[in-house]
Amino acid sequence: MMACMAIYWTIISLYLSIFIVKAQNICYKCDCTISEEYSDVRAVRKVQPVCNEGSFKWYNVYGGALRINFKPIFRGDFRLCFVLHAENARVQISQELPNESTYSVNYKRPAGLKRLLAADGRTNETCITSSGDNIHLFLEPERTVESTGFSFVDMKFIMEKNNEELVYNTKEECRPCTDIELIKAYCSHSDVVIVGSMDDVKHIQDQTDINIKISKVIRNRELLIEGPKKRNGPYITETMTRHRQCGVEYGPGLFLFTGKWRLGQLKMTCSPYFNDWSLVSKRAVLEGSMDCPVVS
Repeated sequence: MMACMAIYWTIISLYLSIFIVKAQNICYKCDCTISEEYSDVRAVRKVQPVCNEGSFKWYNVYGGALRINFKPIFRGDFRLCFVLHAENARVQISQELPNESTYSVNYKRPAGLKRLLAADGRTNETCITSSGDNIHLFLEPERTVESTGFSFVDMKFIMEKNNEELVYNTKEECRPCTDIELIKAYCSHSDVVIVGSMDDVKHIQDQTDINIKISKVIRNRELLIEGPKKRNGPYITETMTRHRQCGVEYGPGLFLFTGKWRLGQLKMTCSPYFNDWSLVSKRAVLEGSMDCPVVS
């Protein structure tokens, strides 16, 4: 009898240990993938990225909630920016206020939550300034009438040192590049430099998407243009984005487009007409101020 009881409690202990590991599901990576294999296990999954920039994917989200601890690898105040895409789920995103929240392995909603936004589809870029060493976000899925099919959440984030340069300035972002800025963008300050024409321009919430027919790729740093591409005749298309307040509208002609990748999107920086760029680059070559060879 005692032997049977010992075996019984061993099995129970093993089950509880597996449950606790499953419930914690701690991920210490730059890019995490969390899959709720058993949606009936209600628990808080803990995520702590170890990089200043990364992403995580959360599949079958109705198994519980996520508690994410954002702590940069540099010291000092910082700003956390993120975008989130929720499919077949509505996700409530809250920030845990310092010294007011509690954490349990079992599913227990922390106290002291400050609601930030609800995501149903793709969110705009959201930024939070730190008031300490880290920022905790708490993500809770909510079922809706439209929530059918496989559910997942894809979140991309970046942590940046908090300084005056991070203050958003629409006029600064939207103004045309100077000749010096254009040369630097072409030679070194961009992830992608392409020659092409506008195929379509769409305004979605606070963002403008510019669909570009690419005729020449001048620089594609680390093969950042990736994934399936749409074809338009002999052209491959790529999408760049800009803030809607910049007032980008469709225009005919050939352009030089430069951009940087941020939170999974290619942000447009400089976009002069190609003929204008040719004049700028030729003048810079004559004056000896061109920082790199010009691709013909």
